[in-house]
Amino acid sequence: MSKIIITGSSSFLGRNLLKFSPYGHEIFSFYRHNKPVDYGQDIKFVQLDLLSPNWDLLEKIHADVIIHAAAMASLDECETQPEIAHRINYESTYRLVKYADRIGARFIFISTDVVFDGIKGNYVEDDLPKPLNVYAQTKVEAENFILSQYKNAVIVRPSIFYGRALNGRPSFTEIMMKNLYAGKQVFLFTDQIRTPLFVKDLASAIWELIDHQHCGALHIGGPQRLSRWQIGQILCRVFNFDENLLIPVKSEEVNLVALRPLDCSLNTNLASSILKTTFVDCSVGLNLAFR
Repeated sequence: MSKIIITGSSSFLGRNLLKFSPYGHEIFSFYRHNKPVDYGQDIKFVQLDLLSPNWDLLEKIHADVIIHAAAMASLDECETQPEIAHRINYESTYRLVKYADRIGARFIFISTDVVFDGIKGNYVEDDLPKPLNVYAQTKVEAENFILSQYKNAVIVRPSIFYGRALNGRPSFTEIMMKNLYAGKQVFLFTDQIRTPLFVKDLASAIWELIDHQHCGALHIGGPQRLSRWQIGQILCRVFNFDENLLIPVKSEEVNLVALRPLDCSLNTNLASSILKTTFVDCSVGLNLAFR
């Protein structure tokens, strides 16, 4: 039975990793404040602040795999609190990689599609990251350290993902659905292009990677290049909401704290060729998530 550590297990992705975890592993669910739901499998919950200098609880576990999903992920919060963002996103990763190196654990780092500048889109794994904001910069620094220091590691760059938050902070699709159901207007960007990904597919791919030979960067996203406006249109068609409630906006019309890349869509040919997980389109994913 493999011992697997998941950091950030109370996050949107972390909760889905726990819910869809395969049997046959001993999972250590690390969280900072809010304990996730217990799904009845062999999961041990461990409260640990990765900013704390005391990692004695972690050191007692001789893990086979570390899935590092913990992060300060709000682009605007990172922009206004760069020192904290660097400590959480880079320094904790540095310490975890050193720990993985000591015990020989496979390391899976959850990065992001916004490491790119968004000029060309359809980015492949070998494209050079060009971060536009503090969040992306901290992720790139963590990526570079991992790639230069530890061979048995995967840098997962997921696109924006959607689905059920499982009692955590509502996902952007859940917020859209709540507002549309209440007949409220929803303002959505038309010029920020992504490859939206069903969160269950992302979790499945990550679990597959724990036993896979692939090392280095890997892009994981859905099969469509879509703006949030287009995602909203698909949501309306799937659930018969009023599309007139969708209000199109452009990035330049909104006073955003952190600069966002316009087209950070991902080329996922490599992931599709090496993984058994299939990545469904947005209409199928929304049906699976919310029907």
